[in-house]
Amino acid sequence: MSDPNVPLTPDQGTHQAGVPPQPSPAFPPGPTAPQHPAPGFPAPPNAARPTKSNARALVVGGAALVVALCCGGAAINAISGDDDGEPTPSAAISTSPSAAAPTTAAAPTTAAPTTVAPTSAAPATTEPTPTTAPPTPKPKVIKGRGDDVVRIRELTDLAVVKFTCKCTSNTVLRSDGDGLLVNEIGAYSGKRWINLEDGSLTTQFEIEASGSWTLTIGSVDQLATKAPTGKASGTGDDVVVLGGDATAAKITHRRGDSNFAVHAYSLETGEGGLLVNEIGAYSGVRPLSAPALVQITADGNWTIAPA
Repeated sequence: MSDPNVPLTPDQGTHQAGVPPQPSPAFPPGPTAPQHPAPGFPAPPNAARPTKSNARALVVGGAALVVALCCGGAAINAISGDDDGEPTPSAAISTSPSAAAPTTAAAPTTAAPTTVAPTSAAPATTEPTPTTAPPTPKPKVIKGRGDDVVRIRELTDLAVVKFTCKCTSNTVLRSDGDGLLVNEIGAYSGKRWINLEDGSLTTQFEIEASGSWTLTIGSVDQLATKAPTGKASGTGDDVVVLGGDATAAKITHRRGDSNFAVHAYSLETGEGGLLVNEIGAYSGVRPLSAPALVQITADGNWTIAPA
């Protein structure tokens, strides 16, 4: 760039770097202006005073320079404006809306309303709480040898005892409630009831034996022989729950030569007593209302059947 304090020569005034030279316009000759140095540009001390033709050329060159500078500035501004106004591809991409297809937010899915069918609650029914019966105690088993006294807790219900003895001489079983239950010679195996009569509760047993023995104490359900059809048979002493609805029974005893006795009590009315009391063999029909609890005393084979 030229120093503003140095006067331009005619050649410098008509040509600037980067600006094409412009032809100087022709002006008609006019009155000659007085020659004065341009304000702000003092003439160098040793410079020769310009002539009239040189002054005219200087004026024309200055005007051309001004025009060239104005045109160049306008062109530069236009170019700069074009650069600023037209975004580069990257700027266009960053500032303009995306050319990709707009992403549409998924429409909220509305679930089909769940229709709950009204449930008809079953009417509350109060069921009785099942009562669990206490477990039935198992029969009590007592074993021993020879003579002995067996004490038990007081029995308040009708019960059945089973006594077996591998004896060779006299065999006796007594209770403090019912008295003499067994009186045999030699080995024995049989059943007897206890606590049948009021005031005859058993609390202990007295045993006379010459060998080892076993005493079992239990309820009627646990130890009595069951005959649901009303017919029963056996050998020796026994306690039988006789079923059916007969009002009479035919009773027999064979192959026996000692006492044969039958006691029976109705399970419905509680009535009954001694039906048969014989020595040796027996056969006959006796009144017996079933169902009944029957006790047989025998040393042979016996039968009971509805008559």
